[in-house]
Amino acid sequence: MITLFGAPGAGKTEQGRLMARKYGWEWVSYRELLMELRDKDIRFALDHGMFIDDAKATKLIDETLNRLEKAERSIFTSDIKVGKKRQVILDGFPADYRQVKWMIDSGQIKKLDAAIVLRVPRGELWRRLVNRKRVDDTRAAIERRQDAYDRNITGMIKTLSKNGILIREVDGGNSPQDVLKRIDEVLGDWGMVPRKQYERISESL
Repeated sequence: MITLFGAPGAGKTEQGRLMARKYGWEWVSYRELLMELRDKDIRFALDHGMFIDDAKATKLIDETLNRLEKAERSIFTSDIKVGKKRQVILDGFPADYRQVKWMIDSGQIKKLDAAIVLRVPRGELWRRLVNRKRVDDTRAAIERRQDAYDRNITGMIKTLSKNGILIREVDGGNSPQDVLKRIDEVLGDWGMVPRKQYERISESL
């Protein structure tokens, strides 16, 4: 499993979808999972850039990851699964240090292989957020989400690194295809995709 980190507007969702499409991996959006619950309290928190109740958030992720693990076992037989791991791309989770700690305490950390951090200049983030015109992209909500991300990201990265998780920063300030190419290079370095494969597929997208 690979998790994508990035401030609001960094392009986590777009890159997660592109990676899933390219490699046939499973893309899991934390925000979309929360929205599917149709919980008024959760919707209010999302619209105002607030954190979700930890018990609800971790229960949702726990159930989702366990379900995907069972599904993967049914898709792959033991002989063809070797060297062909079907990755899960986790978009937006963990969102803070408490959720990282939950992953460690619950054992879900064992399913996590790597984390990619999308770095985008603050000015570019604001431009993207204004242009996408999402309901929860009010100035106050954006500032709360960005401040929360800035407070948590360093501690999350350090803790995950101490637990053996591969971590790499990627410049997310350019076009989606350029960012995807940089991510592909990282995946190639990690041995998660063959270099020739990602070079060939990138040309066809």
